[in-house]
Amino acid sequence: MSQTRIVELRTQRGWTQQRLAEASGVTVRTLQRLEAGNDVSLDTLSRLGQALGVPVRDLFVCVPDTEFGRTASAVSRDEVRRFSTAARGAWHSIARGVALFVVSPIPVVLLIAGADEGVVPASGEVAIAAGLGLLLLITAVGALQLLQASTALAPFRFVRRKQVPAEGDAARWVERIAGTQRQYRAVTVGVAVVLWISSPLPLIIVALFSPSTSPGIWMAAATTFLLVIVACGLFAVLRTAWPSYVAGKLTAGVEGTTVG
Repeated sequence: MSQTRIVELRTQRGWTQQRLAEASGVTVRTLQRLEAGNDVSLDTLSRLGQALGVPVRDLFVCVPDTEFGRTASAVSRDEVRRFSTAARGAWHSIARGVALFVVSPIPVVLLIAGADEGVVPASGEVAIAAGLGLLLLITAVGALQLLQASTALAPFRFVRRKQVPAEGDAARWVERIAGTQRQYRAVTVGVAVVLWISSPLPLIIVALFSPSTSPGIWMAAATTFLLVIVACGLFAVLRTAWPSYVAGKLTAGVEGTTVG
């Protein structure tokens, strides 16, 4: 590996090796190895660059493209596996967050309808206030899910910006994972589309037949059904998006790979 600027960058900040190790989450021993000119993983370089506020490339004094391609700009198979695991968890969190956003109006709809029909022992104003409170609570939980996803992917910002591709074996591994999930994702999307198309049917039926007893409750139930079905479809589709996401970040433009 070429000479690094780690010592220069940390001394500019008045940091010791211990301080930089704590800020980046790497061990002092690993930092000493890097400052001595030994190779370290891309994940370690990314953590150090993030702690020092510079891109990975700026950690080096002078790095020819060929050497940089072998060291700091190629993601190894182990690093690809870690990114894939993080991406899978992140997309599951995104799916939960989006689903919660979709169903968040349900308490408002049900409480207002229940108050109007006398099923809920509360005035309309109280029902609205309680419904809005629950809506905000569900939305907050959904936002926390998105924050959790962002946190899981934070250590891989160079990969997410497509600044570092996967090396040959790692790229082929990513493409195999994406390929094995492609059919499952296609089936999931197909089922979700069918559910989305059919989700308004209860609303249409209620509107056409106009139930004589508790029409508000029936309308609220049909609306709830629609929102739940839409949320379930989105959850199923989004949680299967991670293989394509990983492949798009790591194999786009890599010779011999295709991303579907």
